[in-house]
Amino acid sequence: MNQDRTKILIHLPFPLKPINTGAKRRIVGILNYFKERNDFFSVDVVASNEFRSKLWDSEQKQEVLKLAERILVYEDEHNLFDFLYSRSQSFYYQKILREQLPVDSRYCTPPGYIKFVKNLVSTEKYNFILINYLEYANLAMDSNSCVAKTLIDMHDLCCEARIARKNISHLKGLKFDYESNLNREINLLNKFDVVLANSHHEMALISSHLSSQKLHLIPHLVEDSNHFLSLASYSSREFKYDLLFVGARYQPNIDGLNFFLTSIFPEIIEEKPDTKLAIAGTVTQSVQIEASLEQNVDCLGYVPDLSDLYLKSRLVICPLLTGSGTKVKLQEAMAYAIPTVTTTTGASGLNLIDGVNALITDEPTVYAHQILRLLKEPELAQKLSEEVAMTFKNHYSNSAVYSKLDQLLGISPS
Repeated sequence: MNQDRTKILIHLPFPLKPINTGAKRRIVGILNYFKERNDFFSVDVVASNEFRSKLWDSEQKQEVLKLAERILVYEDEHNLFDFLYSRSQSFYYQKILREQLPVDSRYCTPPGYIKFVKNLVSTEKYNFILINYLEYANLAMDSNSCVAKTLIDMHDLCCEARIARKNISHLKGLKFDYESNLNREINLLNKFDVVLANSHHEMALISSHLSSQKLHLIPHLVEDSNHFLSLASYSSREFKYDLLFVGARYQPNIDGLNFFLTSIFPEIIEEKPDTKLAIAGTVTQSVQIEASLEQNVDCLGYVPDLSDLYLKSRLVICPLLTGSGTKVKLQEAMAYAIPTVTTTTGASGLNLIDGVNALITDEPTVYAHQILRLLKEPELAQKLSEEVAMTFKNHYSNSAVYSKLDQLLGISPS
């Protein structure tokens, strides 16, 4: 069987370690899928070192080689022309026109990188090319391959992500025409044979513009190989924390957490003074804890393995007011059968229903009340735990997502 394995080239936009964002978790999950299906697939990875920045050192390459057979790196850090090409686009749009780069810009794919991938595809005769992120779509568009089937994993719809990040310092004050860029994004997506989306919300936004044969919902893969073997039932767990928030240093996470700490958490503390909140992830670098709350909050920073922390937390909170795509923190909470209190933004894109397998509200007072209910009513918390565990098994477990990928890629594992 190995002699007839399907050849796949997967583009990586950044190194895998540390796995500190939902995007990295998604990419690692996909690579793990191909590793599990090693009898069917031969996987190469392509990446680029940016100008004067050695992102892909030997250590990072070894991380990839644990999951793929080869990594081929374009050494862009020596290419002054590519650097000037990309920066000229940035200068023209952001400095002269005072607007964000168009979503189909070639800023991330300068001529040298495109030529490198084009030659690679021509030489190796891949069956599939998988691109991560729309910003890198031109790597596949200019490959001129008459054999390879092109796939793009959107991660987030680019226009939605741009809106969510509009207050980041280097984007503040720059114009962004959502409608025109959405049209450009859809036109580019339509050039691919297969488009992978990760949320129902984004499927709904673009389903009328792409054929059902082209557009596929592939949720994040967050379950490790021994996950369900080691998962204790909710009622038998020993809890260290009442509440858990997990997040990278990303503006919607920062804004959402600040909203919780100022508008919701004080009300909880007033009624239940011993409530303990754990904050994990690089978001802790950008959040200030009021002195009155310090004894109730543990800022843990980046935690390499979150499994123990999830199992020791009664509830997961996701009070996001803005953002795009699937909130991986909620999928992980589902995987560990943890009751969740979230906002409509946090729940968007996931199979979460208020009062059934989660509690969902945007109203600060109601949010605080729902958390207090779960802390005071263990039977309700247990019910939500059971419901969300079933939702995860049916829609987001490895077996459920692997089945979707098997069908999409045309294999039938025994």
